[in-house]
Amino acid sequence: MLIGTDTVYVGQSGLDVIGKRIMNTHSGSIDKDWHTVLAFPCSGINMSANEFLFLENAMCEYVHKHFAHCATSTPSQKNCNADYRSIHYNLNVGSIIACNQYVEDIIHFISLFPSIFPKQPEITATPQDVPVPPVTPDSQLYYYRSRKGDIDGTAEIRDDAKRITILKAGSKISPKVSENFKNSEAIQKKRQLLTDAGKIADNVLLSDIEFTSPSTAAAFLCGRSVNGYEVWKSINNDELLKKLT
Repeated sequence: MLIGTDTVYVGQSGLDVIGKRIMNTHSGSIDKDWHTVLAFPCSGINMSANEFLFLENAMCEYVHKHFAHCATSTPSQKNCNADYRSIHYNLNVGSIIACNQYVEDIIHFISLFPSIFPKQPEITATPQDVPVPPVTPDSQLYYYRSRKGDIDGTAEIRDDAKRITILKAGSKISPKVSENFKNSEAIQKKRQLLTDAGKIADNVLLSDIEFTSPSTAAAFLCGRSVNGYEVWKSINNDELLKKLT
């Protein structure tokens, strides 16, 4: 959690990246407006990407309740609630209980800083003995990893015809951009702008970034021409996006 005068950013990142961000000299409004960083390690080897997103959603809900602005744009404020979390991230009851307990632990810790977080009612978790009615989510989570390219990305891809794709904070982008395709210059420029804005550090996204298609998001992630339908795999069933359309 990166805390400013009236704004908080919630995201996922490695502790080493957070440390470098704290120690580095920043430009623009970073030095002036952001004053506190709270980091909570989630080191369980069995934690899934959906569980991390569940926790991020819960902390965004907390920030919406306590601050004027939440800089994390996805999910939207209306979807930062226990009902959405219980359904959208496809977790079983045991995972939801464990995640809710971790959220309570985090809230207890940050309540020890009343000058930063004024005392407010805590998030009310969805009772586990009350069944949640099934709904059809408007998007699904996908991943793409490449050890060779040092890439590890997570994306939220809309289920509608436009296939708007949101590359999630915490995604690790390729260190280099190939010069052998027509959009290389645009990708390099976009990466530089995001780096200057404090949204990329050490090749890791610190903020959600929206793209017009799965392929443009994949190209930005990989630094080369990519057919997004051929690389993005569903987190739920490990199926390629092209097989689910």
